[in-house]
Amino acid sequence: MRRGGDLGPEGPDRDRTDPSVRIERSGVTARQVLIAILAILLLAFAVANFRPVRVSFLLFTSEARVVTVIAVAGALGFVIGYFVGRPTREQRKALRRREEEEEE
Repeated sequence: MRRGGDLGPEGPDRDRTDPSVRIERSGVTARQVLIAILAILLLAFAVANFRPVRVSFLLFTSEARVVTVIAVAGALGFVIGYFVGRPTREQRKALRRREEEEEE
């Protein structure tokens, strides 16, 4: 039974007094908004440039629509950025070890 102003562990000051409690936040971040805006700009630019052009690859030349060239270049840029920004196997193992140590 609680008495007086005792709100127990569910009280309003619970997160401020215990530094080990993590606050999970959900919602849209500024980074996600920026990525969405850039994706929309890329799509608008691609759709506005729909005419066919000559594209030279390393060993051959081909005809393609500018929209296709832009979309492929954007997708390749995304994939390259994903793999460059991804932590290595050793870094992921170190992160897992650190998280396990924090849990103990």
